Order: sequence, then structure tokens, then C-alpha cells
Amino acid sequence: MENKEKIVVVGYGWVGQANALALKKMGYPVNYYDITTPVKNYSDYEDIYSQIKPLGSVLEKDDENTWYIVCVGDKVLPDGTQDISAIEKALDSIKTAKGKVVLRSTVLPRSLKNLRFDCYMPEFLHEKKGVEECVQPYYFVVGNRNVKKWPSFIKRWMNKTDKTFEGSPEQASYIKYLSNIWNASRVALVNEFGDAMHGNGLEGQNVEEVIDFIFNKRNYLKYGKSFGGHCLPKDMNAFSQDHNSTLFKAVLTSNTNHQEIESQRNLKEWFSYWDYQATISFKKLFSILFRKSHPVELAKSIKMKSEPVAQLLMAPFRKDKNEPKI
Repeated sequence: MENKEKIVVVGYGWVGQANALALKKMGYPVNYYDITTPVKNYSDYEDIYSQIKPLGSVLEKDDENTWYIVCVGDKVLPDGTQDISAIEKALDSIKTAKGKVVLRSTVLPRSLKNLRFDCYMPEFLHEKKGVEECVQPYYFVVGNRNVKKWPSFIKRWMNKTDKTFEGSPEQASYIKYLSNIWNASRVALVNEFGDAMHGNGLEGQNVEEVIDFIFNKRNYLKYGKSFGGHCLPKDMNAFSQDHNSTLFKAVLTSNTNHQEIESQRNLKEWFSYWDYQATISFKKLFSILFRKSHPVELAKSIKMKSEPVAQLLMAPFRKDKNEPKI
């Protein structure tokens, strides 16, 4: 089926590239526009990069079927003040566009009301798995203003995701910040607890064993290096300043203190991601069950979502010589 939507990604940093590469991989015509010369962030997708061409002007491909995905980054000053001037300029450059505007930049809830866009769709991507997580979102959160009918690429994202939220742009922003604040807080809690054990004489594996017993080596709950990257420190700082939160500021202080400690120890750096292979929701499982009746077809449907679950379902039907292939 031919997709009629044309995609223009505005802002070609690591989030913009993840969106562009994912949508191109999904079969959509994609171009990008950026005021700077971008640095490629995903070396595994060199062949797809070559298929995504820059535009000379942001409105070069504009018509009623064009969807602008704005991925321009915010900046957060040391005092926590969020600077969204680059986002404002990008949105202003497409204010006369005939197409629709999807904002994916991180913006504090109170600042959204003054921005021009059709829907707000914050991203929940990890830097190491940005493209994969954009092809198959773990969370899909959208705050709608003016879109009456979702385009096919958004419908496909909604169908692929395990958890969808549709509400106001402000609600979507709060979910984005809650996710990042929760992740940062978990890292800080585990690291500060681990540091306390170190202070009382426990070392290395002994510390990890205590923490892993409670948290089962889950993402963001393993003792190691402090939280960093493009998002967690920045978003925690901006939100805590905007809401004058004592707790969130304490998390930042704890993370800073841990950075001094980690430099003296050989602590691991954890790269987190959404774990698609380990779990499949009952909602998704039941939706598949009602569509597929034959066990082989059922297992095929589940395999891309969760290999372990697919193999478990096939176990009763396996034979020594004639095993169904999935």
C-alpha cells in the first residue's frame, strides 16, 4: 500500500534522525531540514541515511499531505531555566505551512500554550536504541489540538506500541517529565544506597547482590554510574526549577555527589532501553489470541514481540522430527 504522507523532519539531531530513519524504514518519503550540518548518530543505518535528503528550505515539500515533525532541542541553563527559543524559531518558520505540525521537542507544560502546532507527541527514546524504539514505541503519548484524522504513520505507531495515551498537550508533557524524573530518581536512590553500603565496608559484588535481590537487575535499578545523557539531568533540572521541588533538587544533588564517588571506583555504566523481548502485555496477548486460532499462526504473531513467549506457546505442539517452524 502506498503511503500518501510526506514527512519533513525539522531538526536533525539524535531525536530527529531516529524519527527520520524509522519512518524511512517504515516506507515513508522523508526529508529533513536543519540550520546546521548534522552529525550522524546511528552508524548501523548508513544505507538508510543515504536515502534521506536535506531540503534547501523548510517549506520546499509543503502541501496538504506534508507532516512536519519538529525535533529541535531545548536548552536548560545551569539554574534550571528552560530556553525554547530554537523551538519557537523552528515553529515560526512553518507557521504558513499547508501541512500539519507534530511537535516532538521536550517542552515544559506551561510553555506549550504559546506554541503553534497541531499535536504534541513527546518521545521516549533511549540514545542507544533510538531508531528501534521509534519504529516500535514502548510508550505512545499524544496531546491533540487540531488533528481530526490520524495519518497512517501515527496509526501504525499506535498499533505497534504496548501503551497509548491520548489527551491534552499539557498531559502529554507531564507524562514525558514524569517518566524521566522517575527514571532519574530510581538511579539516584540505588546509587546513594550503594554508596552507603560502600561507606560501611561492603565492596563490589556484595553491594550489587543486595540491590539485585530486591530489584532483580531491572533497568534504572542497578548500582553503577550516575545518570547522564541528553535528557535525564536536563529535564530533572528544568522541572525541579519550574515547580520549586525540594525532592527533585535533592535527586540532582545526590547524583552530583555520586559522580565524585564513581570517579574513585570502577563502577559499571548501564545502558537502559525498553525491554520488548522480556514482556508482552495481557492486552496485546488477548488481542492476538482473538485474531489467530491456530497455534503456529499465534506464535508467528507473537514472535516479533516476544521470542520467549512464542517459544513457550509452541512447546506443547513440538515433535521430534516435524517441529512447526516460526
